[in-house]
Amino acid sequence: MTGNNLKRRDFLHISGTVALGSALIFPFKKVLANETDKKKEKGFKLSRPRWIIYENGSYDLISSEIILKNCRPSINGQGVMPRNVFLGDSPKGKRIVYELPEGFLMLDLKTNSDSISIGAELSGFSRAPRWFHPISQAEVFGVNRFFKQGYGTGNECGVFPIPRLEGLSGNILMNEATWSHDSYLSFAFLGKNETIAIGNIDHSRFLHRSTIYNRIHQKGLGSQVIDDEKIFFESGMLLEDIRIDNEYIKLPELYFYTGNRAYETMLELAWKISEGTNARQSSITSYHWISKTNEANSFEKIQTKIEYLDNLKPPIPLHSVIINKGYCKIGDWLEPNENWPGGLDRAAREIFKDGYRAGIWIAPFVVAEDSKLFSQHPDWTIKNYQDKPIPRNIDGEGTFYALDGSHPGFQKYLRKVFGELRKSGYIFYETAFMDWGLIDSWDIKRAKPGKTSVQVFHDVLQLIREEIGMGSMWMMDRSPYGASIGYADIVRINKTLQNPEEWSAPGIQNMIKESYYSHYFNNIFWQNSPGEIFLSDSGGNLSENGILSLALWQGILGGAIGTNEELEKLDNKKIRFFRFLEPNKRQQNAYLPFWPDEDEIKVAVRVYKQNRSWGVLFFNDKEGPVERTFNIADLIEKDDTFVYGWYPEVPMPFGRLAEIKITLEPHQSRLFYFSENNEYPPENLTLGGKESDGL
Repeated sequence: MTGNNLKRRDFLHISGTVALGSALIFPFKKVLANETDKKKEKGFKLSRPRWIIYENGSYDLISSEIILKNCRPSINGQGVMPRNVFLGDSPKGKRIVYELPEGFLMLDLKTNSDSISIGAELSGFSRAPRWFHPISQAEVFGVNRFFKQGYGTGNECGVFPIPRLEGLSGNILMNEATWSHDSYLSFAFLGKNETIAIGNIDHSRFLHRSTIYNRIHQKGLGSQVIDDEKIFFESGMLLEDIRIDNEYIKLPELYFYTGNRAYETMLELAWKISEGTNARQSSITSYHWISKTNEANSFEKIQTKIEYLDNLKPPIPLHSVIINKGYCKIGDWLEPNENWPGGLDRAAREIFKDGYRAGIWIAPFVVAEDSKLFSQHPDWTIKNYQDKPIPRNIDGEGTFYALDGSHPGFQKYLRKVFGELRKSGYIFYETAFMDWGLIDSWDIKRAKPGKTSVQVFHDVLQLIREEIGMGSMWMMDRSPYGASIGYADIVRINKTLQNPEEWSAPGIQNMIKESYYSHYFNNIFWQNSPGEIFLSDSGGNLSENGILSLALWQGILGGAIGTNEELEKLDNKKIRFFRFLEPNKRQQNAYLPFWPDEDEIKVAVRVYKQNRSWGVLFFNDKEGPVERTFNIADLIEKDDTFVYGWYPEVPMPFGRLAEIKITLEPHQSRLFYFSENNEYPPENLTLGGKESDGL
């Protein structure tokens, strides 16, 4: 390639001297715990693995328990085959330069104050590869479980054991002995006493994905004997074959945080990502009401709701009232139907004049086939390579299309929509089906090619934020996580819950699982929304215990609190309970002391510093009864404390305890108040830590 000689000299100058030995090793050091973090004072420590670098360009990551062996970068799924490899020093560690037929690849294996990381740069490439992995083909040792994060809203995350083939008999292939798991945004290896959390800190340009998988070999007649099994790992970015300006590109840095506790280690990674993505953390915790989606919305119903809230004594101090879908054809956002006399302006004024934020539901990337927008501008839609719009379906509601975020006409239209809504007085926005705006540019024909799907998505998010203003509250649904950081104030993390169903219903199980495993980034990337809170069964089949437990679980976590219940139909007890769930204005997370383990029951702890006390919820989300004794020291930073039974029963003192025995029926929960000063829970204290006048 023209110019490679010059670039080679530049890279040799950067990389330093060529390595003479077979490996370069730099020392393993402990990072001191943060003295101000109470959980760290109880024994949490970060450590830094070491890099071992070989002259063939491969490298190892070695920690005290977990090893990633024979790592090397890959391009489009193939390990790089360099003409030459140059090893040397970098400002924070060691550098590997690979001379490739297309140009040069440089990896910086860094050792930071609290982590290690990999930086990567490509030089001499006219186009980026489709996929690039700075670490791939890494053989994994010392791990028995892993954590994977789903792509976005409702996509399964959790902790999974690494399957092993011992004892497997019969036809190996029929038993599906080979497996692979993809993880987005973050990934973690969970060893016996050590966790390594892995993630990029820049999600503005590329989709990041990590994959853990196995590879087996067989021998013997019929191939029914396992010869060996190996576990491998890779982590990288979807670059989508974009053109590279000036034949040089610096890629997001991949970080590895290592600690002796899983939850705290994931928190360290989350905070690092939030810093690199300018996550929004300044908004008050949302406390809102939203109309139901399964009924015809109207101005009259909103007006009735506002009048009820005005006359309720004591009041429910909601922040926002949100108009849900159904006010217009999907896509024709500024043309409400006949149920809205006076238009959306009048509805916003009605909500605002009573002291609430006016909110509205909108799906910016979706257009209905029977809408005016589609009939007038079919060219704004995502198309296949035959230049045809790609039809999609939403729960049997009709035919819809995804709009192309790169189209200048569509961008101009969105500016008008959100600008007009903001002028009308809406300062809370729930945007749905956000995943329709993040479609791999490789798979579609864009109106304006040249950017990755993430870059196109960010262009649209940026123009929306500019129009709604920095002070507006923005809740995203069906949203890809990584690309939403920095724009969203709230993100729905689970599949939509309409009405209470059976406990085993997918929506309920998904809410419990996602709210538990995605809690490590709550109030760090944004406020997690576990969905609307049920206060009644609404004709469903949940028990009273089940409804109460779900609400307490959602309420104690510290994310957004909302409901779509017909409040005027609830009795005083349920209204009082919803007041009890009011969040504190200042964002505060619950602590999950046994995360990520799910044995028997879930436990969440809220700290009330002003009262020198804690709220502790024990939640049995299983199908059988449980009985278990917990040490107080495993729940809070005290060896013992005064314990009271708390809401919804009358507070009951149990004395000073060093351990607490919990007995729960299926789907039952118990909420306790721990007091350092032997004081009953204040009558005006909400579960979120707010001192309210309305209880």
